[in-house]
Amino acid sequence: MKRFLDIIGDLRIAFWLLLSAALVMWIGSIICLNNYSLIDSLNGSRIQEWLPAHLRQHPGATWWIPLLFLVFFLLGINTMACTARRILNLIPAGRGMSAKGFLVALSPSIIHLLFMLMLSGHLLGFAMVEFEKVPVRQGEEAVLKNVGTVRVASVTHQFFPRDSLLRGRVRQSRMILEFPRQGVPETAVLEFLRPVYRGGYIIQLDMERKKRTETPRIADPETCNRETHFNFSGPKNAGSPRLYLAVTRDPGLFVLFPGFIAVILIMGWYFYQVTLGSGRNAR
Repeated sequence: MKRFLDIIGDLRIAFWLLLSAALVMWIGSIICLNNYSLIDSLNGSRIQEWLPAHLRQHPGATWWIPLLFLVFFLLGINTMACTARRILNLIPAGRGMSAKGFLVALSPSIIHLLFMLMLSGHLLGFAMVEFEKVPVRQGEEAVLKNVGTVRVASVTHQFFPRDSLLRGRVRQSRMILEFPRQGVPETAVLEFLRPVYRGGYIIQLDMERKKRTETPRIADPETCNRETHFNFSGPKNAGSPRLYLAVTRDPGLFVLFPGFIAVILIMGWYFYQVTLGSGRNAR
């Protein structure tokens, strides 16, 4: 078993796997630039449903995604083997250490395990995400299949001042939501980058520009630049914003955020202890 862990937990394998992951992601970023609308459709979709269909229809634009999953899977195995090997070697040596010294020596292995937990959180989000996008208007009700009925009580828009280079563009939008219940309805304030949490679901505000005329406009679907959606100044861009409620439930977030915070705290404590020990040894 020790020999097996030495082989698959070799740091040289980890180096080449990390290099391979970086290379695949770099290639994937170039492919995404030329196939933005296709890759963007993955947002809110479960990977096990999205990938098989698009891998057959668009193999040239999606081949790198399963390869990236494979590389990270192998990196996970390598990390687990490396961590297990280090812990097995640390246990005998820890008999002569204090409890605090043993925890300091064990901290890098704990961080490796948390890294694996965060990778599993990403996978959980890819496989179990729930997403719904519903258009809404002021004074109307919308039925969200995962949340229930919600009424848009009011909508206000704040624009950048006229003397700003961003004049005519939406600075912030504020929406008052009402969730009906017995007696007085429950209200919540929704703004951009200030979501509402309800029943394990995240409700976010989204916007697209709605033109007042039926004049067709040439649009480039292969770009992530949506500046015109938020620009309502001048005749060319005259129109009114069309607002959406984006409802998301991503169970992976409840793994990622605690794991990320734990990694920061443990690393900070570890380097503090190492620095403190180095200072004592210098004296």
